[in-house]
Amino acid sequence: MSDYIPPELIVNILSWLPPRSLLRFRCVCKSWCSLISSPNFIDIHTHQLDASSNHNNRILAMRLPPRGVSYRNEVYSLDIDSEVLRVDDESVGIDCPFPIPAELCCTSCNGLFLVCCSVFQGLWNPSIRRKLVLGEYLFKFAAKRRYVSALGFNPKTNDYKVVKIAYEQMGDGSQCNEVRVYSVKEGAWRRITAPVPPYDTVCSMPSNAVINGSLHWIANHGVSGASEFPVINPHVFDTVDDLRINSIMVFDIVEEAFHKIMLPKSLVSIANDKFDKLRLRVIWGSVSVMQYEKFTKLLSIWVMKEYGAVETWSKKFSFDFDFAFGFPWMLGLRENGEMLLPNKDDDVVAYNPITRQSTNLMAGSHKNLCYSTAYKESLGLLLEGERS
Repeated sequence: MSDYIPPELIVNILSWLPPRSLLRFRCVCKSWCSLISSPNFIDIHTHQLDASSNHNNRILAMRLPPRGVSYRNEVYSLDIDSEVLRVDDESVGIDCPFPIPAELCCTSCNGLFLVCCSVFQGLWNPSIRRKLVLGEYLFKFAAKRRYVSALGFNPKTNDYKVVKIAYEQMGDGSQCNEVRVYSVKEGAWRRITAPVPPYDTVCSMPSNAVINGSLHWIANHGVSGASEFPVINPHVFDTVDDLRINSIMVFDIVEEAFHKIMLPKSLVSIANDKFDKLRLRVIWGSVSVMQYEKFTKLLSIWVMKEYGAVETWSKKFSFDFDFAFGFPWMLGLRENGEMLLPNKDDDVVAYNPITRQSTNLMAGSHKNLCYSTAYKESLGLLLEGERS
């Protein structure tokens, strides 16, 4: 049949299909196998993910090990637009390439997960069961260190990059910071020479705020800290009384350079014990900040309507919610605009910010589960990775 269909039309049709179907279709004929496995087709399929904002949105449900047990291997992939999220004896699990430790932390980009734990560091695509173990990297200092990491995508070179930042407080009070970048296409770590902002504290939670070809973290520094780094469209704020300033640290994946974006005025200077209650996300296609008051259970969501334009920050919603572990975390957005939020009872709730109505989506045995952020199924690592 392909003899009667223009090749470009075949590519266009196949590029909209889910990855698991495409893997099966490689068996149709040699030409389809060659096409679907080609770097050019994988790039086209990856870019189609952005064209469909809610295409194949799923979350991973991971069963945490019980008390006294170090690891467990139980992972399920759930469709966030389903009427219920079911994890029970009839649920189909995913063969996970690593045992799930309690300290597992992961972040996603285009269907790939960056997994960092004591027994595994690498990339994993649960949709097509492919993994890539990252090579060793060495930082120049070996004393007490703090790390932040993230996974991003360079649209100009169609390359995934892992960014790892190491912070160390020296004896004289100065900061010794270093950045390493792992390129999937190059298959190696390298140190970048761009200066690292001297932030005292960077939110250790993985960055899931990937937009405009950049990674974003909430960061904290003294009044004089990080002042030499460019600020995107700085806003004129009143004098900050506190000696601590919060802002967004930005890493440009294409240029491999740092800059910063100012937060809304009311978040620029807040008490240190509230710093870790700020979370960055991309919501409705915009950089957003989730601010949570643990004692009042009040969640506020700030949205920057125009990227980099600080004057476009606005508080969109405020509502009461009792989060699991007392930290604000949004798993994803459903196609109907509802937010997926985990509560203190290990439930996943669909919350409608317009009607302020919430629905418990969980069914089956869902205790001791933790959840990934929403991801989109992709062909990432089809060529670079190995079977997991």
